[in-house]
Amino acid sequence: MKLRESIVISCVSYTAVMIIISILNGMGVTGLSWKFNLELFLVTTLISLFMYIIDKLNIESQPVYMILQILSVAISVLGIGGGVMKWFSWTLEYVSITTGIFVVVYLITYGVTFLINSITSEKINQKITEQNSKEN
Repeated sequence: MKLRESIVISCVSYTAVMIIISILNGMGVTGLSWKFNLELFLVTTLISLFMYIIDKLNIESQPVYMILQILSVAISVLGIGGGVMKWFSWTLEYVSITTGIFVVVYLITYGVTFLINSITSEKINQKITEQNSKEN
């Protein structure tokens, strides 16, 4: 994973979380503050850093790789967000809702990253094919 990819992951996850929380805010479930927005950006950046480190471990098994990534998200959101920054109370209801949100955001972020990588790979393969046909 490159720095560019880490920045994309951080931005996509931040955007996805903000959309979900804005919807919840519109339903009267939660409130937003400038402090929370900055804390959220810090946590999403920390998550992308963890994912960068996990990527450098060169884990062959995709399920193990995804589990480690989700654990890094859980540590960041539940540990830092819920524990240090006091985003939510530690009740089953709030931990469940928070866990549901970060799993959905993880899947969205994973999907967008996969899509971007697939498009990039397709463009590279197309360029190689064009080069090979020019040479022949």
